[in-house]
Amino acid sequence: MFMVLRILFICLSGAFLFACSSKTNDPVVTNTCTTVGCPGVALVEEPTETVATVVSLASSSEGLSGDITSVAFDSASQIFAIVEPDLNVQMNRFGVADFRSMLAMWDVGGIHNAYFADGDGTQVIIYSGGTAGKVQNLASFGRTAPSEMPLIGSAQFSGDYAGFTTTRRINGDAQLDVDFAANTVGGRITDRLFRLRPDNTADVVNPLSTIVLEETTLGTDGSFQGVTGGGQIVNGQVLWNPATGSFVGLIGGATGNEAVGTVALTHRSPSGGTFDEVGGFLATR
Repeated sequence: MFMVLRILFICLSGAFLFACSSKTNDPVVTNTCTTVGCPGVALVEEPTETVATVVSLASSSEGLSGDITSVAFDSASQIFAIVEPDLNVQMNRFGVADFRSMLAMWDVGGIHNAYFADGDGTQVIIYSGGTAGKVQNLASFGRTAPSEMPLIGSAQFSGDYAGFTTTRRINGDAQLDVDFAANTVGGRITDRLFRLRPDNTADVVNPLSTIVLEETTLGTDGSFQGVTGGGQIVNGQVLWNPATGSFVGLIGGATGNEAVGTVALTHRSPSGGTFDEVGGFLATR
């Protein structure tokens, strides 16, 4: 009897071991999804490059650009002063000859004349003075405060132009087309009119044509310079040659909202005679 129980125990033990050894393991599942949205895959944002849309421009700390480095205008007394090594003069307001933003100045004897415009962050000065045969035509411009110039988009600036020849004043309208993205600037001075110096009477006998400010490069510092076209006298009696000249300027104002600069022209008659014109513009967008 004992032997029978022992054989039965051995058989049952063998059957149990066989059953355990024949059991298969569960398959291992590998996650092959690696895209965003799959379980366990985190969203990783790619770093983006910051693109500048404006550039900061300093004020003209070294003084104005051109023939005159600094001026002073006392709005209370209406006295305008130029103090230079070769030019020290005071003038009073000559309101009759004001041209919009361009304030006219002169001295009692009428020897010294000037136009002065003071913008949001820019200035332009045009001076003409001296005795017969020794007249000086001078012009300067600059930033009076820091500015930010856009680096994208484009804008049109509209404003005023005023200047002098040796015997006359000149008024006109200034327009500049600036493409900040392409770094170009060009424009025109239209509706130009001669005026007599003593009383600012309009000279309708000698109308003036448009000055074209040929397209040129806008520098990274907001400055520009180029050549002019047109601008000659068109009185119908004498066929004047096209004037030759140049212009310089810069972008200013707190948000790059002003364009300021000067223009210098030489007029030539058919007989070969010449006279010079110097003017300045201040335009806003």
